Amino acid sequence: MRYYLDTSVAVHAIDGEAGATRWFDSATESAEVVSSRLLQTELTRYLRREGLPVGERAGVLDKTGMAVVDESVLALAESFTPHVKTLDAIHLATALAFGSDTVMVSHDANVLRLAEELGLRTLDPVSRA
Repeated sequence: MRYYLDTSVAVHAIDGEAGATRWFDSATESAEVVSSRLLQTELTRYLRREGLPVGERAGVLDKTGMAVVDESVLALAESFTPHVKTLDAIHLATALAFGSDTVMVSHDANVLRLAEELGLRTLDPVSRA
C-alpha cells in the first residue's frame, strides 16, 4: 500500500491530533508514505508562522519519501481544469505520478474530491477520528 501525504494531514500529525497521529504511525509501520518535496517547504512555513521549532517537522519528514517537483509534475498540475489551489494541484499531480494505486491522504475536501475525480482512492484520517 502506498499513501500520498498531503500537508493538511501532516500539520495535524505534527500538532498531535489523534486521528492524524494514529494513522501516520500505523501507515509508516506497515506501508509506504510518500509526498512531494513541497511538503518540507509547507511544514517549514507553517512552523515558522506558528513560532515553533522547525525541527518538529522531522518526525514526519524522516518517515516520508519525497518526490522531486519536476517539469512533468508541474505540467500535469497546470492541466487540471477544475478549480484547485496551486500547491494542492502540485500535490495531486505528484500523487498521480506515483501511480493510480496511490491513496491520497488529505483533510482538504476539495483535494479529496478532485483526487477521486482523477481516479485516486482517498482517506481523511482527521475526520475519521
